[in-house]
Amino acid sequence: MTAAMKRTRMFKKLKWLLHPISILILAQISWGLLMFVWIRWYILRSQEINSLIEKISVPATSSGQWVILAQGCILMGFILIALYMIFVSQRRLSRITKMQDTILSSVTHELKTPLASIRLYAETMLLRNVSEDEKKKFLNRTLSETNRLQRLIDTVLISARLESDKSSLAHGRVNLSELLSGCCSQVKDRFGDNRVFAFELNKPNDESEFFIWGNPYHLSMLFDNLLDNAVKYTEKGGSILAGILQKKECVQIYVKDNGQGIEKNNLKKVFKKFYRIERNSKLKVQGSGLGLSVCHSIVKEHHGKIFAMSDGLNKGTTFYVEFQRIPPHSGR
Repeated sequence: MTAAMKRTRMFKKLKWLLHPISILILAQISWGLLMFVWIRWYILRSQEINSLIEKISVPATSSGQWVILAQGCILMGFILIALYMIFVSQRRLSRITKMQDTILSSVTHELKTPLASIRLYAETMLLRNVSEDEKKKFLNRTLSETNRLQRLIDTVLISARLESDKSSLAHGRVNLSELLSGCCSQVKDRFGDNRVFAFELNKPNDESEFFIWGNPYHLSMLFDNLLDNAVKYTEKGGSILAGILQKKECVQIYVKDNGQGIEKNNLKKVFKKFYRIERNSKLKVQGSGLGLSVCHSIVKEHHGKIFAMSDGLNKGTTFYVEFQRIPPHSGR
């Protein structure tokens, strides 16, 4: 083994010492030892001075000494608090930097895949004599990949807009049953017959319209992301159900699949930005990690509620969204 390899191995063993938490612990221990040594030295010196004063019969004035000691301890405490605040700030900055790297990596990967497909179809049509049927097929696939790019860009833009509270799109009366039905049709057209896809609309007293006050563009992206997520994590031949229920004064929308499922400890985490569950599955799902986070932000914007339920791995997942309902002919 060479000297360079030995140094590298030694550095890896001691790398934990450079971790911010290790540095903070060592700094706290150092300050504690320093305080102990200083106070011990101060007390010993004070005792020596007091004994000397008693020998030469000089009146002792030691009341101010303890005030100085207390002031020193308070200053040391402030220094420790400042050190801890610097540590917290650095950790937060480190998380932000890591999140930015994740954004670049995820979005770049998601952009490259459809761009590569579009380029391949274009080069094929330019370099080969293709029939009209093949040309139409290539153009349809190119359009599909273009729509995929558009959805990704819209997701990133809406995520940034909602995160900064700068969403200024107008709100109005939205027919949820009509909007959800349209989103289901679009998803079925997008994925073809690769999944058994069903749309279910439960309605009381033959009332087929469920109205809320919201933004149709954002709500359309909400349903599209939930349906797209269900399709991604459901194997070929699986089933996906989407529907609407009336619950007292609210409307509940659900998207149910019989796919991979989610463990209970991850049911709330899936709505965090860039959170991806590590899965050992035949399905290789690609994504930016923004879809469900955007869903959560859109529901929050509409003062609603979103949550997921699953019995565990390979037992499917159901996402529920609840909004306050308004009468069909109400102005608000």
